[in-house]
Amino acid sequence: MPGSGTVLYLLGIEVAPEAEARWAPWHREVHMRDVLRCPGFQRGTRWRDMEAAPDGWARYLVLYEVESRTALDAYLGGAEVARLRADHEARFGAVTRLTRRVLGDPAVP
Repeated sequence: MPGSGTVLYLLGIEVAPEAEARWAPWHREVHMRDVLRCPGFQRGTRWRDMEAAPDGWARYLVLYEVESRTALDAYLGGAEVARLRADHEARFGAVTRLTRRVLGDPAVP
């Protein structure tokens, strides 16, 4: 049944060079752990792009596996996501740029 399986919550994060040394350990050790405590989140992996953005900002890709679209929607509509986003914004809002995508139902050739 479409939409009933695991979904991927994909975040693209660009970080200003002067903030990366502060942001990276906080993001890995605090923020990602907080997200992974939320119901339905199964695992998270963060990758650093080998190429910087054209303006020199570091680029990261964070991939969270979530048990279902229902679980992700509950998270996205809940108080915890608001708290986590507000914390990130307060700490690093001026020195990060984010994009978010939800991927599901793997494409079959």
